[in-house]
Amino acid sequence: MRSRSLTFSRDARTKALKPVPPRLVVGAVFGETPLALKLEQAGHSVYPIDPVEDPGAIQQVDLVLLDGVTDGVEWAAERLSPFARPQQMFLHTALTHGPQLLDDVETAHAIVMCAHNLFADVWVTSAADELGETVIGLLVSEIGGTSVPVNDADRGLLGAAQRLRALESTLRFDAYDLIRSALPDVDAMQAEFFSAQSGSAETTMTPQELDWLFGAIEDPGIRRLFVDVQRRQAEQNRSTDVELWAFSKYEGS
Repeated sequence: MRSRSLTFSRDARTKALKPVPPRLVVGAVFGETPLALKLEQAGHSVYPIDPVEDPGAIQQVDLVLLDGVTDGVEWAAERLSPFARPQQMFLHTALTHGPQLLDDVETAHAIVMCAHNLFADVWVTSAADELGETVIGLLVSEIGGTSVPVNDADRGLLGAAQRLRALESTLRFDAYDLIRSALPDVDAMQAEFFSAQSGSAETTMTPQELDWLFGAIEDPGIRRLFVDVQRRQAEQNRSTDVELWAFSKYEGS
């Protein structure tokens, strides 16, 4: 039987000769988190680290991943600090703090970095030194993201923005309650409602039209929310008549 020969195209040979980025051994302190999975998909070896039962296990990894909230990151960094080594990489994802949240391990001359997934594939990043900035930029690029450096002084603004985005669900829940009041059978389509795209607010409404909508709302909380959001949109659009309408609806006006 004739053996089958394999013929590589020039592009395939060139690709095969390209240098492969070094693969890291990653210790995931908080387990199978979104970033841990992304790093694994990028080709790195990811293993769980238990900071209570076996904090010394970080001595076997190149990168210690702390993909969690501020208090958890700070607690874990303190637990792991006696086992950190020079040039070992530590990465946290808490938005509220920069690399200083890892001060406990930086004293061991570790490379400390932070990255937070702001939205889609956009990550805000910072590090304690230029080496860390380079490393975190490469890691974010490897997982298909875009790295945007952030100043610590701006973290509060970003946190407020993320909170507002999270509160979008409050508007949608109240909108659903209004629809359910008018259409009791809509519960059968609840999943479709919450997965549907948001409505457009580009159309300007007159105070008379807003009065009609406002008068249909019975729930006091939803009435207040409706007025507040309309007022804010009017400020953005410089719609003086709608602003005046909103002020007229506040108690005591």
